[in-house]
Amino acid sequence: MGGMVPAQARQAAPPPAIRPAEDPAFAALLKRGQAGDVTAYVDLAFDYLDKDNPRHDVDEGVRWLTAGVAAGDAEAFLELGNLYFDGETLAQDRRKALGLYRRAADLGNLDGLYNVGIVYEGGGGVAENLSEALRWYRRAADAGSEQGMFQVANAYQHGRGVRANQAQAVYWLRKAVVAGSSAAMNDLGALYSAGEGVPQDDAEALRLFVAAARNGSAIAMANVAVVHHNGEGVPVDYVEAVRWYQLAADNDYLPAFYALGAMCEAGEGVRHDPETALAMYRRAAESDDPALRQKAQKAIDRLERGDDEDPRIV
Repeated sequence: MGGMVPAQARQAAPPPAIRPAEDPAFAALLKRGQAGDVTAYVDLAFDYLDKDNPRHDVDEGVRWLTAGVAAGDAEAFLELGNLYFDGETLAQDRRKALGLYRRAADLGNLDGLYNVGIVYEGGGGVAENLSEALRWYRRAADAGSEQGMFQVANAYQHGRGVRANQAQAVYWLRKAVVAGSSAAMNDLGALYSAGEGVPQDDAEALRLFVAAARNGSAIAMANVAVVHHNGEGVPVDYVEAVRWYQLAADNDYLPAFYALGAMCEAGEGVRHDPETALAMYRRAAESDDPALRQKAQKAIDRLERGDDEDPRIV
């Protein structure tokens, strides 16, 4: 559970604890923890913090994390820090989170190093300091964190905490790609597609988008769809575009719903189907992105009025 994974919220009233005999694996884990085995503390905490678990008990979960912190366990520092950072299980306190992340970082924990950078970049009770965030991202990157490498690349690409430097951005994106970062694969693919900082190369862009998509990147799935929809270095193939947009939509990438709506409305790769298009636009309109919401709502209003102008995918 590395990085900053949101903690589960506490139920109104935890049900009675399962007797150890009913769950031998948990009984063995609990026995280890009670005997002072620090390696069991975080696993016990996760068990109690899982809201879908009949043993769900936030106080008990936090107690085990606190015991791990007292024992100097790096993962316990990290995960208790996550609870304070997220503010979903404990009252949000980014300063406490920062202190815990620093202690994890002092023990060489990669996510601790990276998360210190996140706190300095995000503020929320800690003064935003982009140059300090970059320093910590660089420490994480130098220690082998693919997330750190990607954030260093992002800082150079957009001039966050450092003067923008496209060559350095590409250098760090390449390192992150080698380390397995799907976000870096997608972003480097976008640079090849646009010819920014690297020679324009549609084939290399597609290769990187596909690699990122196979690593689970929904935005990369949508980018593969765009390549096939527009014929960027490959023949136009609406059926393949629909397939990739659907994969992105299945992974809750809301812009893909808008694209699917437009293709359903235009009859590209699928039969002309205004009703399905309307459903897709409505899903896209749930986005937090105001531009996408506005675009989707405009399409919804047009279809509900019965206008027959052709949709435009952008």
